[in-house]
Amino acid sequence: MSRSLAEYLGVSNSSFLYNIRLLEKASSDPSVDIKLALEIDSNSKSLIARLGLDPSDTTSEELYEDLKTRFHRDNILVQKRMNEIDENASPSSIIAVNLKDLTSDKDCFALKHTVVKRQLKSVPPKMLLKKLGYRSIDSMLKRESSAVILSSALLIESETWKQQYYDLYKKITPSDFETRKIEIFEPRKTKNWQNLSEILVNKTNSTVLASKELGGLIILPMPKNVNSLILTTLVFALDQINQIRIHSVFCKLSQVKDSFGQIIASASEGKTEHLALLAGQDIPWHIIQKFYDRFTEKFPIEIFEPHVQKENINLINIEETLSRIHASLEFWIGSSNCAYKDKTEVVSFNIKDVAINAVNNRTYKDRTVDYFRESVWSEMLLRYISQSSLEQSMVNQMDSKLLEGQEGGGFMLDPSLEF
Repeated sequence: MSRSLAEYLGVSNSSFLYNIRLLEKASSDPSVDIKLALEIDSNSKSLIARLGLDPSDTTSEELYEDLKTRFHRDNILVQKRMNEIDENASPSSIIAVNLKDLTSDKDCFALKHTVVKRQLKSVPPKMLLKKLGYRSIDSMLKRESSAVILSSALLIESETWKQQYYDLYKKITPSDFETRKIEIFEPRKTKNWQNLSEILVNKTNSTVLASKELGGLIILPMPKNVNSLILTTLVFALDQINQIRIHSVFCKLSQVKDSFGQIIASASEGKTEHLALLAGQDIPWHIIQKFYDRFTEKFPIEIFEPHVQKENINLINIEETLSRIHASLEFWIGSSNCAYKDKTEVVSFNIKDVAINAVNNRTYKDRTVDYFRESVWSEMLLRYISQSSLEQSMVNQMDSKLLEGQEGGGFMLDPSLEF
């Protein structure tokens, strides 16, 4: 079964088996790998049947096309439901309204807008100024949200500008942050913004931008004649809200560090250091937050409080949240760790993979399974950590890092998956 799990994950069989043996030994051999592989197989067959297919007589190519068809159909249902709010509004505006409702109880620990405005004045994004037709940074800051400016500038400005801006983070302190609601923005409906939005969408292949530092989500105008873009935008907007929440808790925990500014600067650049090492496996912060989101009864009050409370840890369940828009989307609940495997060929049920495949009309050969693999890898680590011996080891390492790491680099958020 370890070999089967390695095939699902698309990793080297020998190195994966070695890592599994270490994790199994360290946690008293709970057979996590075997149980997880069996669950993936069983749950995936159940989903195939719910699609109206025969699990014993369906090819991977047939399943792949059926999943794309299902996603396109669900997009139509979501679009109809959302149009009931305002049939004359643009799709991006309707999505922004829905996201504000779905996330009304979600807050974050983010840089104050006044701090970011000061930083932008110090290092004006000249390319962005030109594209939006502004003569001065003061004029732009009066008319545009700082979250929209920053997220756009970090995409189109030069690497030199980005490095200059990130260097400013080294001087910030916890007093430069505040707790506030996650904010949802749309760019202004001007010709310059329409042109820039097209550039941003083409550059990122997404209609969603996130400013983690400012706790802001930007919904860009949607290109026409792209199938299933509304549901795809919702899926990845909710995913980015989770990323904002993960970054938020990281910033709160980092308040105890003398090198707070350096930590935030490094994290913003994607330079990471893990918080715990379990049986040879680095455990990034997002895995730890997911662990305490699931096992709230294990929340280590003595380590996290007073800066971080249980409610700060909570993340959005994307599929369950979408199902509140339309009951049809209940199909996707619990599908993030599901995939059909025909020998070594894998077809993902994960809604993020299906969204990318459907909206881009990818062929079977060019399909993506990356989000499924990320989810299963995370699930495997979560199950091993839940074993008492590994959990206690993780708690001890966190306690040591937070208490002793008053100088130096400290620990950093790792937004990426490492296999």
